[in-house]
Amino acid sequence: MEAMVVSRGSPVRKHYLVSQLKRLRAEARLSQEQVAEEMGWDVSKLYRIENGRFVRLNPESVAALCRLYGADDGLFEELVAIAKAARRHKPWWSQFEEGAGNDFYSVEYEATLIEEYAVGLVPELVQHPDYWAALVRRRVPAGSAEYQKLCAALRQRQAAVLERDDPPRFWSVVDESALRCAVGGPQVMRAQLTHLLELVKHPNLVIQVLPLSQGMAHPATFTVLRLDGGAKVGYIGVPPHGCFVDGGDRVAAYAQRFELLQATALPPQETPGYLRRVLAELEDADG
Repeated sequence: MEAMVVSRGSPVRKHYLVSQLKRLRAEARLSQEQVAEEMGWDVSKLYRIENGRFVRLNPESVAALCRLYGADDGLFEELVAIAKAARRHKPWWSQFEEGAGNDFYSVEYEATLIEEYAVGLVPELVQHPDYWAALVRRRVPAGSAEYQKLCAALRQRQAAVLERDDPPRFWSVVDESALRCAVGGPQVMRAQLTHLLELVKHPNLVIQVLPLSQGMAHPATFTVLRLDGGAKVGYIGVPPHGCFVDGGDRVAAYAQRFELLQATALPPQETPGYLRRVLAELEDADG
């Protein structure tokens, strides 16, 4: 079994727990139907677990699955401990419905490196609050309880990832379209571009711009996250509407694609100058 370091108390452990249970079932040569019957579950519950849907697993269920799959004592104890700690832990995303991107947020929280290609919109981790609020207003009425909750969620997410004691390295290749698309009007865009200018001063945060002249590099936003121990996870789209990339080969392909985008985009040292030029264009347009 490939080793993977998963610290106690970390939200990503649930993702690790699910992946290990899926592996154990495959090694035990048991079908989903057989396991569901043995556990007294509807088979859809096991299907959701093994396809990245957010499902809470209590320690008793984890122990029963481990026994059914014939897990060794060490892994048995580790997975049950993960389930116990996960039940106590209340991360910021627990306020949202199960399945609403929560699995992605748990992996993002524990990542040591986040590589994101963004097309159409600025990456959420580096969005200015006014930019995010303008996007939220497209979905829910301004001033509503849901609006307030979603606006606060962005700040909670950014703080949990970028401002923790051991923040990950965040490297984003942003398609120029994301920086040219007027979200919320000129004032909001000025705030967003100025925000990016400040963020790129941080040593653990890199933003590259992929010029429109390069053509469409990839039709959708995607993210490759590296975890402690070297394991990588791929995600296509923007949570909660995206999906995880299945299979190590496919994740590796997305990692290689990101490397090509890095080589094609403007060098990181040119990002501040580019952002200032776009800001100047906004000022000129306002007259």
